[in-house]
Amino acid sequence: MNSDEDDFIKWWQALLTAGDDRGQAIEAAYQQLENAGLVNKVRVHQYLCAKRGHVLATVIRIGEVTVARTGGYKLAPGTNSSRSVESARRKNTLDGDRHWPGHTFDVSELAGWGPTAAIDMNCRHGLRSVRAEDILAASDSSRPGHPGQPTRL
Repeated sequence: MNSDEDDFIKWWQALLTAGDDRGQAIEAAYQQLENAGLVNKVRVHQYLCAKRGHVLATVIRIGEVTVARTGGYKLAPGTNSSRSVESARRKNTLDGDRHWPGHTFDVSELAGWGPTAAIDMNCRHGLRSVRAEDILAASDSSRPGHPGQPTRL
């Protein structure tokens, strides 16, 4: 590991330990990477929609932490109403109804919750869940910045 990588890992760890809410810290740290145009330098895997090829999730690794960021999505009205209640839609969507935001997850931590722990990777073409263990396995042999072939779902 060179000193730049060392500094990067220290920066990442400082962000993650700065606040009380680790989930918010991971979200904020990922957003800073995205704003700085650095996500591709730490990307280890990507999930794409098999139908249209757009990004469903990007997986990055910094040090020992593997993080997945899902994209926002819009559900069809029937699907949306069958998968959520109106009060939750008002509170958790971007538009109060059908536009759901993306989320950032510590995949390493999520995998520790057991073999059924999964992340939803949705778009208007399909609803999919990918187990945290499978995300780790798909990205395990990749080095940051050299993600290999994406997984199409």
